Amino acid sequence: MGYGDNRHTPKMRQRRSRNKLIARLKRKAAEVKATRLANKQQVQAESGSKKTKAKKKTDKG
Repeated sequence: MGYGDNRHTPKMRQRRSRNKLIARLKRKAAEVKATRLANKQQVQAESGSKKTKAKKKTDKG
């Protein structure tokens, strides 16, 4: 067996393709998370001027 032959076994191919898939999913998840965060901040910025103070509850006893 020569140098690097171990990387071409079926098991290693399977591991490598699985790692690629996981990395792809993580990148996609990070992208979606960033998009959602940006949208959330945009919505908050638009509704920020409309905010009213929360009324305090008074305990009448």
